[in-house]
This record gives sequence, structure tokens and C-alpha cells, in this order.
Amino acid sequence: MTPRSACKAAAIAIIALTTSPAVAACHDDLVTVSQTVERTRAELKDAAAAAKCAAYRRHIAALTQVRDVFARCDKGADKGKNAAQVRSTIADVTKQMQQSCKR
Repeated sequence: MTPRSACKAAAIAIIALTTSPAVAACHDDLVTVSQTVERTRAELKDAAAAAKCAAYRRHIAALTQVRDVFARCDKGADKGKNAAQVRSTIADVTKQMQQSCKR
């Protein structure tokens, strides 16, 4: 499951459970971080060599935001699986950055 699809799945689960203000805030946060991840992924893909390391850092920061929102908002049965997927993605992107940004 990609972070984007995990965000959508978590948002749907949250909306289905209740419509409290906290849930609405979680939904808004999930939408925002999903959009941020998509933007930073595109920026990373299109980054020139000189800007690649900064693009990696921004993308990892966005993925970290996803992790934080999931920790706060994901109340579904797949919470552990979603968290593990995000952690794995952060680790993979961090490894790619380390390999790409060697000085």
C-alpha cells in the first residue's frame, strides 16, 4: 500500500466512524499530507541533480508528517500495518537519499 492509498484508506475509515470535530481535523490533515507527499514526490522526480538532495529532504519531511498524522488519527484495524508501511517508505527513501547525496 502506498502512503497515498494508506492516507485515503485511513481518511475513509475515520469519516465512517464519526463526524466529530477531531475527526474532521484528522480528515483535513490527511488530505493535506497526502497532497504534500504527492507534490514532494513530483518535485523529487523532476529535480535537477543539484537540487536532488533538498528534494529528498522535503519528501522525507512530508512522509514524516504522514507518519505523525497516522499515529494521531488512524484508529482502524490496519493501524499497525499502515504505520509499518509508512516507516518502511521513510527508511527506503532515506536510504535512496543517502546513496544519492554522498559527498
